[in-house]
Amino acid sequence: MASILYITYDGLMEPLGTSQVWQYLKILSREHKIVILSFEKFDDLSNKDKLESYCNELEAYGVSWYRLKYHKTPNIIATAFDILTGVFLSAFIVYKYKVKIIHARSYVSALITFITKKISNIEFIFDMRGFWADEKVDGGVWSNKALIYRITKKLECKFLLSASSIVTLTNAGRNDVLSLSCMRHIKKRIEVIPTCVNLKIFYPQDKTQLIKKDVNHIFTLGYVGSVGTFYLFDEVLKSFKMLLKVKKNSKLLIINQDQHDYIHKKVSRMGISNNYVEIKSVAYNEVANEISRMDAGIFYIKPSFSKRSSSPTKLGEFLGCGKPCISNFGVGDTELVLQNENVGIVLKGFSDNDHTKGVNDLLALVEDEGIRERCIYVAKEYYSLEMGVEKYNDIYEG
Repeated sequence: MASILYITYDGLMEPLGTSQVWQYLKILSREHKIVILSFEKFDDLSNKDKLESYCNELEAYGVSWYRLKYHKTPNIIATAFDILTGVFLSAFIVYKYKVKIIHARSYVSALITFITKKISNIEFIFDMRGFWADEKVDGGVWSNKALIYRITKKLECKFLLSASSIVTLTNAGRNDVLSLSCMRHIKKRIEVIPTCVNLKIFYPQDKTQLIKKDVNHIFTLGYVGSVGTFYLFDEVLKSFKMLLKVKKNSKLLIINQDQHDYIHKKVSRMGISNNYVEIKSVAYNEVANEISRMDAGIFYIKPSFSKRSSSPTKLGEFLGCGKPCISNFGVGDTELVLQNENVGIVLKGFSDNDHTKGVNDLLALVEDEGIRERCIYVAKEYYSLEMGVEKYNDIYEG
């Protein structure tokens, strides 16, 4: 049994922390002593009922949880403060629990770990997720000539060289890591673990879908998650407009946490009536119920260098629930999975013709009698939580 300190700059009480941190760690806690250090948002910490519920659940799994408040402003100063407090608390945890391995999720956590490693004898797992500095550039937040970008890229190489194990989300991302100048002639263990899904939560829950749909069936295209930045929501709406031309009896079901006003404005500007759109906020454990109302899923992500390392969580969630997807080129391994396994449609561009062809191909795929079972099989093969846990367990045990 290894003693692991898992550091995440994303809050455990956020949807991402719940789906992409806690789902893994609750299973890994059966074999290892897990201590979590997370940076929580003020609103989550202020929600006493929610906080108590999480504390009770982690305690039930024998997991120790240390929480620091996440600071957003003033930008770099706030992050520097979080890093400083994170280093002090990490050093304390390492000493108290005799931690042998620190599992750092993404770059801020990696910097905390890198500094802590200087003062303690621990192994460092760099779960990089993707090229964070390049995401900032591709998202228009940083310039690739900015000092903060150059510093982060230098730190990135230090993290990669210091880590005993490296985790990437995609095979394309793994190849990009190996192509870095600082990694030439360096042999490192690099494990590819995509964003996995708890298939005991995300499974087909729509028994009525097994019955042949009647002529009055409303075709429901589904979108799950955030909009904006890398998510090409305007293109999603263009595809939906094309769907309405082909199949008037259709609707767009959007599951989103807190961007409803923004979404309504986007829908209105695209000239789509609100009668065709439904927007909901639901808890994590209710998302599968909403996906089960859908006939297919849709998500488009800005194709860029940094997104070669991206593994969209929603892909595994859609497939686990037996729903095919329409997505676009240039996003991690998504294109290969959808096309090679015939569980989705990939747009090669965003012209009107591309949208029209994509929608027609999706409608045909939904009618494929074996699509439901094929999606479920692919979810198990590529995105099952058990597969991800097994790979992490192998890393922990060396």
